[in-house]
Amino acid sequence: MSAEKTDTDLREQIREIAADIMEVDVERIGWTTHFWDELDADSMQGIELLSALERRFGITIEQSALADMQDVQSTSEVVMAIMKAASSHGP
Repeated sequence: MSAEKTDTDLREQIREIAADIMEVDVERIGWTTHFWDELDADSMQGIELLSALERRFGITIEQSALADMQDVQSTSEVVMAIMKAASSHGP
């Protein structure tokens, strides 16, 4: 599977998770739709998003990373960086 395909799949999964948590139609969320400003997400939904991403991808995301998770694109970058770091450390 190509890196581009993997990235698109990851962003689509994040988009679906965000839509579910923020209780909006998935079509309303583009790659750069701002969670907080455009979708009026609150801090509790941010924590829910973080937790859902941790469960889906088997990673640990520090709460401080929420500041960098503004939209699907930036959230996918955070998730990919954590997954890459985890895979480079091995089991």
